[in-house]
Amino acid sequence: MIAQELFPILEEQVSVGFTGRVNVLEPNSKMLLGSVELYEGEVWTSTYKGIKGLKAFYNLCIDSFRDDNDFYYVVEPEILNSSRTIHYPFTVLRRKTAQVVEDFKKNQGLRPPGNVKLLINPDFIKSGKEVEGDEFDLLCCISDYNKVDDIYKNCDLLDYQITNSLVSLRKKNALTVVKKG
Repeated sequence: MIAQELFPILEEQVSVGFTGRVNVLEPNSKMLLGSVELYEGEVWTSTYKGIKGLKAFYNLCIDSFRDDNDFYYVVEPEILNSSRTIHYPFTVLRRKTAQVVEDFKKNQGLRPPGNVKLLINPDFIKSGKEVEGDEFDLLCCISDYNKVDDIYKNCDLLDYQITNSLVSLRKKNALTVVKKG
C-alpha cells in the first residue's frame, strides 16, 4: 500500500476534482524536480527529471519511497495545456504504482554501476536466439546508448524492467561489458 506523502496529496486533489499541478521540489533548494498534472480530478501527465508520462510518474513514486529522498510538494491550481499521457483512473494507477514499487524493491540491488559501458555481442545476434519484448526494446536502446546511466535515462522501459532485461540478456550472453569506470 502506498503510504508516502505524494499519494495522500493526490487522493485529496482527485476527490475534489482539482485541475492544476502538484510540483515536486527538492526540499533544501526548492528546485523543481517534476510535477504531476491533474485535470478535473484525473491524473493527466507527469514530468520528473527530464522524463515525461507514465515512466516519469512511476520513477517519481519509486524515488519517493527511497529512504534517502524527501520531497517538498506544492499544489498549484492552473489551466493546463498539456496533452494527456496517463490514461488510468486513479484507483488503477494507485494499484499499478504499488506493483511497480514492489517490483523495483525486489531488484534494486541488481542495477549495474552507471559508468559501465555495454555492447551487444554480435555472436548473440548471429545466433538468432529469441528475446522477449522488453529485451528487444533494451537491445534497440543499447545500440544507440552504451553507458548504463544513458540507457536508464533514454530507454522507454521502466527502470526495474531495464534491470530485469539487463540481467536476462547477460545470462543469455547477449551483452559484453566493455569498460568499467
